[in-house]
Amino acid sequence: MPFCSRVAVSAATASLRGRLRPVWPPSSRSRCPSGSCLCSPVACRGAASNGGAGCRHTPLPEGSGDSQGSADVPGGGSGSVGGSSTSSTSSSSGVGQGWWHGSAFHEAWLSCSPLERRQILTVSLSAAVLNLGFGVVIPALPALSQQLGFGATGVGLLLAAPSVAKLLANLPAGAMGDSFGRVRCMVAGTCISALGILGTGTVGTLAVMLPIRFVQGFGSSLASASACAYLVDLTERHHLRPYRGLIVGSQGGLIAVGYVLGPAIGGLLTDAFGAQTAYCVVAALTAGCAALYATLPEVPAAACAAAASAAPAAATAATAAAATASAPSVGGSGGSAWAGDSRKLLSEAAGTWRVLLRDPNQQGLLLGNSVLFLNYAAMVTALPLQAFHTFGATPGDIGMLFSLASILGVVLSPVAGGWADRYGRLTLIVPSTVMMTAGCAGVAFAGDWSHFVAAYVLWSVGEAVLSPAVSAYAADVAPKANTGSAMALSKQAQDFVFFAAPLGLGVLYDACPGPAAMATTAVLTAFGGAAFRARSREVFVQPLAGPRSGPAAATKL
Repeated sequence: MPFCSRVAVSAATASLRGRLRPVWPPSSRSRCPSGSCLCSPVACRGAASNGGAGCRHTPLPEGSGDSQGSADVPGGGSGSVGGSSTSSTSSSSGVGQGWWHGSAFHEAWLSCSPLERRQILTVSLSAAVLNLGFGVVIPALPALSQQLGFGATGVGLLLAAPSVAKLLANLPAGAMGDSFGRVRCMVAGTCISALGILGTGTVGTLAVMLPIRFVQGFGSSLASASACAYLVDLTERHHLRPYRGLIVGSQGGLIAVGYVLGPAIGGLLTDAFGAQTAYCVVAALTAGCAALYATLPEVPAAACAAAASAAPAAATAATAAAATASAPSVGGSGGSAWAGDSRKLLSEAAGTWRVLLRDPNQQGLLLGNSVLFLNYAAMVTALPLQAFHTFGATPGDIGMLFSLASILGVVLSPVAGGWADRYGRLTLIVPSTVMMTAGCAGVAFAGDWSHFVAAYVLWSVGEAVLSPAVSAYAADVAPKANTGSAMALSKQAQDFVFFAAPLGLGVLYDACPGPAAMATTAVLTAFGGAAFRARSREVFVQPLAGPRSGPAAATKL
């Protein structure tokens, strides 16, 4: 049967059931409430923002007014949410529009204002560039260690120093993002990271590099927590929240692109110009991200929170200034005041974390992050050892596996984010953890290379599905007054597991060569995923497509 005939039969059948859905866009919930637009109510803010004057997003084609919609469907109204009509022009025009028109990506794009599009693209592209930079410097580390003569131990210390700094800095970094504003902390943290990268590539001794790398880790923690909180604030808006999973999934896809391209670019730069040049290029890219961040406006919710936090501090500072003016000068009083403010900030941040840790949803989220990053750690630690010792895989073979996983992440992360919006975040937990467990166990016990690769692909698909679901859930359960602290707590779980798991899995592999490390990861993944699902409750429900569905709303269950 021709395609157009199948569309007509499907539409006729749906109309007999009283559930006619617009053919264009295919994923629309229904016509815009204003009756003058092809957008769905979720994607359209025109009727609400313009007093019902019509939507500014996608106007109806000329000659496809409400009367035409009424004539096409018996009993159809004016094309509003309450009616079941749709425009024949819109139905026929969408058939050849391609995958973009009518897709969830298209609806999300239409739902954003130009400023919101720039904000989302800036944060997402900057995250991709920063991860591209991380990939660039990895091939340069061996050359740098050989040139400066500090060996593999020095490389390990250089990699460990920022990780330790992040573990120590996540607590104050989240509180600073809540207190001083997201954009300020994003710019400051990225500038600190750029200076740390530049210093790593230009100084000549390990003793100087290590503290520089430590400071770089603090800057990275500050920028990362604030950037995550910025995106949470942005997607909390009612017209963007139905697309939160899609947005964070698309960001994850861009980050995966950075992981694909970064090592290749880093290898070429190092071979052609030396390790120092590679580090200088990455420092310049990082500074460029700071410049992009500086162009962003503060999200109103974050600005209000920062102002509210700054008001008591300003009052305290004024009182202290008055007391200082009327009292004798005492050396070091400014340092004591600064130390007191710092202790207060840390104390309040620790109190926020204690409150968050009593929330079952946050407990489940920590389990989800731990499971995800345990698998990341197993992929970079135990999997190469397993591939080399069992099948004699070369570095090129292992590199191809990692590239394959990154490509799967590029493709699947946005799709999985859309699934998380449509079916719920926690709905994806069980299938994704089952795939990860099966893939990890398959890698552990594979008898030949083809089975090994197939299990690795299944494992990577599970990770690509779980990652945007966990990120969207973290945004959903973050308290609005302490979003920065909540995102920093999630980062703390990620950084701790990724710091400790490689060491533990490496020791286990040395003690029990073979499948023990991978099998242990599979068992922990199964139990962790089940505990995550059992401990957490869905806090955001996106209704499935339907003719009378209005804008999605957050629902506390």
